[in-house]
Amino acid sequence: MFNFFKKKEKSVQKIEKNLDIKLTASLLAYEIARSDGDIADSELSVILEELKKISIKVQKTEDDILQIVQNFSNNSVSFHEFIEDINKDYSKEDKLSLLSFLWTVAYADSILEVNEERLIRRIADLIHLKDMDVLKIKDKVKNNNA
Repeated sequence: MFNFFKKKEKSVQKIEKNLDIKLTASLLAYEIARSDGDIADSELSVILEELKKISIKVQKTEDDILQIVQNFSNNSVSFHEFIEDINKDYSKEDKLSLLSFLWTVAYADSILEVNEERLIRRIADLIHLKDMDVLKIKDKVKNNNA
């Protein structure tokens, strides 16, 4: 989906997949953050921490990557293409990690808005995660932020 690299060596492909996972997670997290109509500084801070990890690998600034995320967010009609990629490329552990990141962003401002929870639960359903896993991760993240 997001190809920062053009080489096709196995080590590069592994890095590329890992970065695609992180960038996809960041994009979905950005959608969660803006789902209530306002992106809190604390939510943006969590997303920027993830983008910082990506920026080091691709030699772009966090702001450049944030601009990519914002452009995708503003110009995309839906994120179903990302859901397809997640279902095709993510392991169950990757999906659970993604879900944890999304809950972390949602709870970053200490307020879980209805739209944030609804969107996370919808994503979890679309990537075929069980409700029990969704609730366990939600409670874990909530308790860590309390």
